[in-house]
Amino acid sequence: MGKSCWVKSLSIKILVMGAGAIGSLYGGLLAETENKVTFIARKPHVESIRKNGLTIEGLINKKIKNIKAETNPSNLVHEKFDLILITVKAYDTFQASTQIKPLTKNNPAILCLQNGIGVEGEASKILGKFSLLRGVSFCGSYMSEPGKIVSTGLGKTIIGEPYNQNSGIAGVVKEVFEEAGFPTFISANIHGTVWTKTLVNAGINPFGTLTKMRNGELLEDENLKKLMIETVKEGVKVAEKLKIRLDEDPVRLMVKTAKATFKNLNSMLQDLLKGKKTEIDYINGAISRFGKKLNQPTPLNDLLTAFIKAVEKKMLKEKDSEWKPSILQKIL
Repeated sequence: MGKSCWVKSLSIKILVMGAGAIGSLYGGLLAETENKVTFIARKPHVESIRKNGLTIEGLINKKIKNIKAETNPSNLVHEKFDLILITVKAYDTFQASTQIKPLTKNNPAILCLQNGIGVEGEASKILGKFSLLRGVSFCGSYMSEPGKIVSTGLGKTIIGEPYNQNSGIAGVVKEVFEEAGFPTFISANIHGTVWTKTLVNAGINPFGTLTKMRNGELLEDENLKKLMIETVKEGVKVAEKLKIRLDEDPVRLMVKTAKATFKNLNSMLQDLLKGKKTEIDYINGAISRFGKKLNQPTPLNDLLTAFIKAVEKKMLKEKDSEWKPSILQKIL
């Protein structure tokens, strides 16, 4: 990809590729600050936004009408975007990158704002490296129904250049995000940031998913808490062998996060309850894969990955009644 030299103007054009709960939160608030925002999302969400706008409830209460919504990026081939946010599930990154490739002729900034390890690598195979940013979000939200999301936390956003491109784009994106109300920081160690958050997710998500427990409830069971801590420690050893500098102690951060989000259902559990695949391959599964390559044992991460994939397979094949979407409404 050639040089991207856009600078912040009064209004920029932003595409949110995969506007689910998190993508809609960012896109919605970005649309509030005079930016021209377009969502690529599933048909029910698109139809609701076209008819009624986007509703944000919870910690934020807004009705946003000035969002364009489409189901297919091919409908936008004549548009020129300044910034593209990739907010699809990790396993859809390559396909999403392929779909938006025709929309990148003017070299927009591209931010992978996703969970998991390795998504920027998949995106870069299609979109190149120079204008590609990696982001980590500490915001929380879920989609209560098409066209409506609930904000459960507006934490920090950390962005950085995964390939040390020194493009200067991160600084402009930071300005855009902060104008929309997202506290944003630039990291010179974005890989460490990604790994730190992934280890936190590895310690919470599979346990909450297998038990259908809220984040904070997990800590109340001492046996579960010990297993969660050991799971994170396995990941720390893998990161050390990869010479990845973690931002902070992931064990302490995992416990802190579970307490701070006591009543939350983790995203992995929400995915299964909605009949969707999980991102286990990019969380515990990634730790396991790197562990095998490095001859570093990761027995708990191996086991958790196998368990989640087995539940996922059963749910997707049999539409198991225990994982019906209606169960999510009862829990919430």
